[in-house]
Amino acid sequence: MDKKRLLFVDDEPMVLKGLQRTLRKMRAEWEALYAESGEAALDLLASQPVDVVISDMRMPGMDGAQLLDIVKERHPKVVRIILSGQLDRDMTLKSVRVAHQLLAKPCDMTVLRDALQKTLALNQILADDAIRRVVARIDTLPSMPASCTAIMTELQSDEASIQRVADLIARDLGMAAKILQMVNSAFFGLYRRVTDVKNAVMLLGLDAIKALVLSINVFSAFNTRKIPFFDFEGLWRHSLAAGGYARRIMTLATGERDRATAAFLAGMLHDIGKLILAVNFSTTYRELLREVPATTGERLDRERELIGTTHAEIGAYLMGLWGLERSILTAIAFHHCPQNSPVGGLEPLMAVHLANGYDHRLTDSHQGGGHPDEDFDMAYLEDLGLVENLAAWQQACADLEEDMP
Repeated sequence: MDKKRLLFVDDEPMVLKGLQRTLRKMRAEWEALYAESGEAALDLLASQPVDVVISDMRMPGMDGAQLLDIVKERHPKVVRIILSGQLDRDMTLKSVRVAHQLLAKPCDMTVLRDALQKTLALNQILADDAIRRVVARIDTLPSMPASCTAIMTELQSDEASIQRVADLIARDLGMAAKILQMVNSAFFGLYRRVTDVKNAVMLLGLDAIKALVLSINVFSAFNTRKIPFFDFEGLWRHSLAAGGYARRIMTLATGERDRATAAFLAGMLHDIGKLILAVNFSTTYRELLREVPATTGERLDRERELIGTTHAEIGAYLMGLWGLERSILTAIAFHHCPQNSPVGGLEPLMAVHLANGYDHRLTDSHQGGGHPDEDFDMAYLEDLGLVENLAAWQQACADLEEDMP
């Protein structure tokens, strides 16, 4: 596999030297370049290919946000990361418009390495140049919303505080209300009603809260008023159902809380690519929805024919830029065709593939229809030895469906 090329930009030479020493151990994975100003960084980008730009925010002359804004315009395929220790509210708003990720400075090298590996893992999962060509044509590929940044920073801290997380969520009344609504659904299996954000954080744990916060903010990042033809509420309902079903399936299959949480997040985000396509290719996507029946195979084939990629692939691309872990990206990218995935086993992909199909079946059954067995990749499920579990898992999802929020 080719080494990825990283460009670090910081006006402090000692910072760059420290990075150079630390990254020397990782030279088998990455090739690192260094620039002491935005202008020098742009000169390097003009002369050689780079996969990721990691820039300090506060620099004399051209600051990090200005640099990444130019990088976004001239080199749309490059991943953009802000690394800064001094982000006030206004600077955060500037940053999230141009950066795919914001990392605190000083940044522990393990945290930086993890963020880079998660971001670059996307290239291993989605190597098709067609996706990159589509991304280059996209005007609205949102960065992580500003309202989410402070919460995610606290959640990713080694010393994350339940109280601080709860306080940050409570400041956003819309988010707090949505989290309490979801927490009190049957999906989380709590035995008493939760009316306080802090109690919700304590009962669910920080990983589950992170999944809820991120999924809520992903949906809120899109201006759906521009696409009145698109059934946003229907997508939200399906995504919530798929997340809840995937969480239940993974819990039944493995009993592991971490995997169940990852499956929930992947289920919540598995169709986010539909919003990306609807917002950025509205005329084409409106015609596609009107002309093509809502069958998986035909819709996917038509998306690829008209746009150059599918909602599954473009959704995984965006979530990869936001730094989600590889198992979640895989679940999003391959939820319709899991046998094409480079990974197997009892991963979130399996749970999301089933959850997506179960929700379509349950929804259609209420409308007098139903999806055939071909909705599932039976060869994939047989390879995993799961066919005998399917009926019981579908019933478990049906039990949840009755209590959906």
